[in-house]
Amino acid sequence: MPEIKNTFLKSKMNKDLDARILPNGEYRDAKNVSVSRSEGSDVGSLENVLGNELTSDLLSKITSLEISKANTAYGLNLRPGEIALDQLEVLGYYSAISIDKIFLFLTDYRDASKTQLENFAPSDNVTRSAGPAPYTYTYNYKGSGCYIVEYNVDSNNFTVLVAGNFLNFSKTHPIINVNLLEDLLFWTDNRNQPRKINIKTSSSEITENGSWEYWIPGDLTSSLNNENYPYYYNEDHISVAKFAPYNSISFLDSSNNSTLISNHQKYLPYHIVTKTGPSVTNPGVSVMVIDGNYTTASSGNVDIIPGTDEDILVVPQQTGVDEEKIYQLNGTVTPGATTSVTITGTFGISIPAASTVFIARKNPDYNINYTGDENLSHDKFPKFSYRFKYDDDEYSLMAPFTQAAFVPNQFGYFVNNDEEVIKETGNVFFMENRVDQVKMNIDLPCKLEDQSTKIKAQDLEKELKIKEIQILIKNSDEQAVRVIDDVPISRVASQASTNTYYEYDYLNSKPVKSLPEAELVRVHDKTPVRALAQEVVSNRVVYGNLVTNHASLDYIQYQLSYSTKTNNNFTTEFPNHTVKQNRSYEVGMVLVDRYGRASNVTLSDPSLITSGAKNSTIYLPYKNFENNSVEYWGHKLNLTLRQEIPNSDPKSGYPGLQSVSNPLGYLTYRVVIKQQEQDYYNVYTAGALAGEIEWSAHTDSNATNINTNSLPKYIQTNRISQISLRGDNINKIPRDLSEVNSNDETFGSSVILFNRVNPIYDGTNSYNKQSIVSEQGEKVVSIEPFKNLGVWTNKKGSIHADGDTGAINIWYPAFEYPNTTFNFYDIFFKASTNPFIATIQTDFKIGATPEYLFNSQPSSAGEAVEAEAGIKRAYKDLGVFETKPTKSALDIYWETSTSDLISVLNADVGVATPVGVEDSLGNNTALGENIQYDHLESLNTSGSALNVTNDLHLVDALGVDIVDDVTVNLISVIDGNGFNRTNSFQINTVSGAPPYTVFNIQVKQNEFFVFNSGSNVSENYTFNLEVSDNAATPLYTNLPIQISNCRLQNVAPIWNTTVGPNFNFKTPGDDIGSIELGDVYNGSADVNRREEQLQFIVVNASNDQPLANDSIFVGPKEGSNLRRVIRSRTNAISGTYKIKAIDANGAGLFTYSNIFNVEFII
Repeated sequence: MPEIKNTFLKSKMNKDLDARILPNGEYRDAKNVSVSRSEGSDVGSLENVLGNELTSDLLSKITSLEISKANTAYGLNLRPGEIALDQLEVLGYYSAISIDKIFLFLTDYRDASKTQLENFAPSDNVTRSAGPAPYTYTYNYKGSGCYIVEYNVDSNNFTVLVAGNFLNFSKTHPIINVNLLEDLLFWTDNRNQPRKINIKTSSSEITENGSWEYWIPGDLTSSLNNENYPYYYNEDHISVAKFAPYNSISFLDSSNNSTLISNHQKYLPYHIVTKTGPSVTNPGVSVMVIDGNYTTASSGNVDIIPGTDEDILVVPQQTGVDEEKIYQLNGTVTPGATTSVTITGTFGISIPAASTVFIARKNPDYNINYTGDENLSHDKFPKFSYRFKYDDDEYSLMAPFTQAAFVPNQFGYFVNNDEEVIKETGNVFFMENRVDQVKMNIDLPCKLEDQSTKIKAQDLEKELKIKEIQILIKNSDEQAVRVIDDVPISRVASQASTNTYYEYDYLNSKPVKSLPEAELVRVHDKTPVRALAQEVVSNRVVYGNLVTNHASLDYIQYQLSYSTKTNNNFTTEFPNHTVKQNRSYEVGMVLVDRYGRASNVTLSDPSLITSGAKNSTIYLPYKNFENNSVEYWGHKLNLTLRQEIPNSDPKSGYPGLQSVSNPLGYLTYRVVIKQQEQDYYNVYTAGALAGEIEWSAHTDSNATNINTNSLPKYIQTNRISQISLRGDNINKIPRDLSEVNSNDETFGSSVILFNRVNPIYDGTNSYNKQSIVSEQGEKVVSIEPFKNLGVWTNKKGSIHADGDTGAINIWYPAFEYPNTTFNFYDIFFKASTNPFIATIQTDFKIGATPEYLFNSQPSSAGEAVEAEAGIKRAYKDLGVFETKPTKSALDIYWETSTSDLISVLNADVGVATPVGVEDSLGNNTALGENIQYDHLESLNTSGSALNVTNDLHLVDALGVDIVDDVTVNLISVIDGNGFNRTNSFQINTVSGAPPYTVFNIQVKQNEFFVFNSGSNVSENYTFNLEVSDNAATPLYTNLPIQISNCRLQNVAPIWNTTVGPNFNFKTPGDDIGSIELGDVYNGSADVNRREEQLQFIVVNASNDQPLANDSIFVGPKEGSNLRRVIRSRTNAISGTYKIKAIDANGAGLFTYSNIFNVEFII
């Protein structure tokens, strides 16, 4: 046979050409061979290389470790040969020539599922005996064997670096992409997420006396010797993408007390501002009487705390003393009648009667030794976050930021003369941050294998390889995220120890550094879910042929609503935070896996939203609070999950929910909001003048005093208002300068205002109140200087405004008192400074209208005071407007601080948390239905309280009964005008009604109601309840439940008399008869109000139609007996008639009198 020899000098594999024409020096295919590169005569020859069969010493080492692990963990006595690993194969390897080491990836497991991805490598099968401890264990069979082994070429020694089924290797997915970058060994297998280990950190060999396979099914983990785990023992340790913190920092401590603290303020804001009674004339006197109703501590409503140093009495300088005096209330407080209280103490000064005094409470957090910077955050809205630094100096994603750590001075309330100060400046000076210390409560992560168990602080380093917690801050006026502190994990472990939370104490210190810009937009890591290709390029790891992220659900079943905040932990944490009104919010949910990969924003399925609820978008209109602002905590949005987030979905690529065997499943959720109406201003004005000013020159040559015809007049008081723009308000309501010339002094404006606080005059008193806000707002139609309103504006102080020195002509608002003394006053606040005046169109009366009382000639000093107040009425009280917000062009969702484990959320759905009520007729508020509310104005509670609802019981978000024993408390009842009506109602629990608590709502005894013209709003009640589970381990406490759209029902008027029935021999124009007091009632059970708002119309008896021109009519009440006279006009004719009595000023129900006959003689 001829012999053919070939050398492969080119060392080149060529699969492109046919084997018959392959050039010499190249080869077609090869297996387990290497082309010699020596400089000797054998250059180019083929050499055998080692295959992927295990050497016997490596197999023996691994088998020995497995036996040792099983014996140590379960108290067994397995012997060699009882664990078989003869199916182990090398999936891949990496030759680190520079350090003479080879790294091997081994497994004996093959995923036999259809996709070869669905099954997770199984753990050992071990069962535990029944009965109490001590338990015995049976080792049934070995699970999958997955290993990373280091072979040292020099010493010919094998070291097992990582072992355990968590590696999830499969023979179906060879590992062909491995790189060593410095000390980090990276690999990917297109089955698991990309991974890495530090070969130096893991170089200490797994010992034979420890438990080094981390996850054991069931509750067997409690038997493992945790101290002997190797360095890497779960997915968290080896993934390239690092564990991402999911909970925002809490501002509550472990006892649910607020951790937003003010150290530098010695006393809290004044909570009582009042006047003294009789004067304290003798220094050292021991008794002072102050006006007002106050209750002592024993009655449960602590207004004044005597006998301690908790409260102080402040006597300001302006009351007639030389300087401000502060007294401790160390005596007693004795309530008087209903108008005063007596304070016993020792007062070292004389105090005049009716002096203003204040009572303030000692700040329990005051610290004279406070070391922080008390002014650092006073003008800031800081938000806080944190992130982890891991063992290889990698950083996690940032946790969700908190809400702003902001509590305003005075807790946001106006005190004493604050309104006057703000009228002057337009600046709410106390709206600065009183917080100078924040104790940040960081909830530590859950374990990988058990989401219900949090990792203890002392175990963070071992469980997650965390070496530092980095505390972050972001101020609202900055883009930068800054670092407050890098807290070593040793400090965390020593301070928090066995706690599952860590409290970081921030004392207003300046940040130490800023994060790089790239970190600001790092909302999730870009490490792929799976990748086939991997390479290192310029010290960067690059992946290819990859799956970038998980699939998202099409919908999540939730619905939206809004409600007022109640006084609970949420309010304790954020006392002044509220959702902005007159805004549209689109609320979505984002699902996030354990390593920070996020789904798309997922919205709710609109086809499954129940009646009365909202889909993913909700509009929050302007809402007024009740008349007691102290009880108003703001509004909030509510997201109600109606169905669990699923563990599986038909959509390809949906990862399910995280578990040990599914480490890349979704673990947490975050609520995100899109709200594009952004920047706006609050405009604080010195009142508002209701009406358009109309003025024309008027001259009266015979005038000897003020002619009010010469003064400005006010028209369209319900359609036009004018406000003075002082200070920064001219920038908040800017003039439109785009189409003007240099001579223009009157400008337009494109600003839309919404009146929030209306400074009104009700005919008796001036005050400000919450406004009825129009949806479209008030348009600013013009802005011009005060001096442009007419010639009269320049005539203040002139009694000869027309230039005629003979006659008195006064054009500027004034009055004469005493004789020949003329007193001039501005109708706008400080008009002499020539402020800009903005004219706005309104839908209702905003502000007050100046008035010239007593024809501008008061006859006494008291009337002069009234006359002055009448002219200055428009700026007596503070007005507040809100500008229409600008709309952001950024169509993005903003992260909120609402986030947690999906398992917790799903458990809440499974727990059947109450969200509504169902009545005995089946009306279910959780399904958007209104309960049957049977509250007639005729309800007579003079004998006892009476039900206004059927029996009620609690239901969950799906409308299913809550079968719990609960306590139901009535927190508040708010009517449609925002007033608190709680004192008229009570909760009655129905006894003997298993299997769940049944209750109803009652009107209290001796509480009566009248249906009047505005009752559809004023008598429309919202009941705010709180329910608590009475179980030994309650599932919920103080859970808010709201029942709305409960309206008082009208009752038709009741006739108690007979009209006529015959009125004979009457002449047209005569009085016919009368309706006496008590003849007709409006239907109310209130004996003092049952004749309110009745209207009477005379109608034809034949067709119930009103008479032409009201030829016969019922007059108003008159005379001392308040009778109503039935009168006729000259066009009245004889006939049969009835009187129609209509309730609620013509807007309510009606009834007819008997038929009566009228005979006219013409």
